[in-house]
Amino acid sequence: MSHPFQESLSNIEKRLEELTQAVSKKQERIFDKVIIDNDEFQKLFKISPGTAANWREKGLIAYSQINNKIVYKIEDINKMLDDNYRPFKK
Repeated sequence: MSHPFQESLSNIEKRLEELTQAVSKKQERIFDKVIIDNDEFQKLFKISPGTAANWREKGLIAYSQINNKIVYKIEDINKMLDDNYRPFKK
């Protein structure tokens, strides 16, 4: 008969594995897309609509606007990250 603590630990490990897989799948879905909309962009970077607009106005991020809908290419998001990358200084 196993110890209650061991059973609890096993349950925690199982749940942690399930959550890790769920997070991995969610992350993969965003970057598997070709484009994301402005709401997804703001959630991804945890920024406000004003900050997203500021980044567009400053030319930090390329975007497309069709009527009132703003979308971003994932490749442009990666370019923005690469262009603004600051490596550690030794």
